[in-house]
Amino acid sequence: MGKPDLVLIHPPSMYDFRRESILYGPISDVVPSTPIFEMYPLGFISLMGYLESHGFHVHIVNLAVKMLRNRRFNPENYLSKIDAEAYGIDIHWLVHAHGGVEVAKILKRNKPNRPVIVGGLSSTYFHKEIIRSYLDIDYIVRGDSGEYPLLKLMECIEDDRYPVDVPNITWRDRDGRIHENPLTHVPELIDKYIINYEYAVKNVVRHLNIEDYLPYRDWLSYPYCALITCRGCSQNCTTCGGSAYSFSKIYGRKRVALKSPEVLIDEMRIIQSYFKSPIFLLGDIWQCGDEHGLKILKLIRGEGIDNPITFELFNPLSIDKIVEIKRSCSEFSIEISPESHDEDVRKAQGRFYSNRELEEMIENCLNNECIKLDVFFMIGLPKQTPTSVIETIDYCDKLLLKHHDGRLHTFIAPLAPFLDPGSIAFENPDSAGYKLMFKTFNEHREALKKPSWKYCLNYETEWMSRSQIVDLTYNAAKAINDIRFKHNIIDKNSYEEIRRKIDLTEYITKRIDEIIAKGDKLEELKKHVWEEYGILCSREELRSVPIAKVKWIRGGLKLMLRYLHIV
Repeated sequence: MGKPDLVLIHPPSMYDFRRESILYGPISDVVPSTPIFEMYPLGFISLMGYLESHGFHVHIVNLAVKMLRNRRFNPENYLSKIDAEAYGIDIHWLVHAHGGVEVAKILKRNKPNRPVIVGGLSSTYFHKEIIRSYLDIDYIVRGDSGEYPLLKLMECIEDDRYPVDVPNITWRDRDGRIHENPLTHVPELIDKYIINYEYAVKNVVRHLNIEDYLPYRDWLSYPYCALITCRGCSQNCTTCGGSAYSFSKIYGRKRVALKSPEVLIDEMRIIQSYFKSPIFLLGDIWQCGDEHGLKILKLIRGEGIDNPITFELFNPLSIDKIVEIKRSCSEFSIEISPESHDEDVRKAQGRFYSNRELEEMIENCLNNECIKLDVFFMIGLPKQTPTSVIETIDYCDKLLLKHHDGRLHTFIAPLAPFLDPGSIAFENPDSAGYKLMFKTFNEHREALKKPSWKYCLNYETEWMSRSQIVDLTYNAAKAINDIRFKHNIIDKNSYEEIRRKIDLTEYITKRIDEIIAKGDKLEELKKHVWEEYGILCSREELRSVPIAKVKWIRGGLKLMLRYLHIV
């Protein structure tokens, strides 16, 4: 078997997470991954499929998963043995600013003559700084649709020529000169950029290696397959780097590009042929009108798609649409993010619906056989005060008091670790009521090495300080745990274990504050943890593995895994 033309590598958030003393805290509450953010972007599947269909062999390596699953795994040795014509690294989310650059350094050190390519929304936003500051990175593919530019770039690499005519590329030539090609590839038609899981399955068989392709560490135990319904967004949430504002100003997309219902159903059919896992539709299928959403449901029903389907909603649905979903799907779940119970805070964040509309939808969904309904709230929003956060927790209690059969799940998490670059709040912090701690790519990269998630936060607000956001997060976690126990969602043993571990993380956060204030080293903290909490593993083990897996919240696709790294 010949070597791949391109290897797409997903790095951990913090490359040295197995060695560094870092308290990650609750920074991944709304994604099915650990705080190492080991879930690679769906764009990997689309890029692989598009390039494979044009004759290039592409291999995916989820390096973060390999590092999590095997404490003895040596990433540098592994990367040095991967032979390919080029290497691609995602810096899509800003939490990979550290890991992405470190992986690029390792690749360039071991394969100095092979090009290293990065891509994603965050690397697009910071492309000038990245290409200027990090000589190990040769090319940056910009924008939200990297398939065609990457194909043309790979053709240039294959022919050993400069990509002077390739759109959306920032690059460095052999003399060190930097070039910025125009961002002109922003396709309004995206049907040819499909999420085809069949390519991943075939490559697993080809390489006899499933671990490289795992989307996240526990996928085999808690699998789901996600599909992208659009590119761009119709919403303008203040803190979101994927808002209509951000796509227009930063990524060149002036309007939402919808995937056609027919192609979306083809993608579902492929998933159904290989997996019985839930299918998560990313992007509200109703955001550009009822006709589009109704056609998708009609085709789901007509094609007999029987995988459970999770729908992401931007706004509450009417009873008619809920009934139509019930008619079309064998099982369905709903996810919606009102952000706050406070309607004024919700409006300031960019969500314009009432609690009455939300509560009516929840009741209608649960009365129409919805198997799971997740409602997400956040901490760190515009106009949100500490009192407002406490009232949001009370609102969660109210919802679960009415709907306590185990299908409704409420979550509250901090807006962490970073306010999104390109968001309205990041671009206009003063008018949005935010104060930014870090603005450059390198500042965020350095922040990821801080000893506690508190010092990773790149913002505070006019209404809440950094310390208040952290304290409220722990108080909220304990309160939600209390509420879930009260409503028999978790048993007593689980409740007590969750509470003990929340208390431990909160204590360590405060101890880190004290140590930093005194200028002491973290050795004092390590000693305290070892002696007072009786960690059930050796110091040798502590050097390479997490000391405590903290499950704060149970529930479906949201795994809520927490780790402490006091090593």
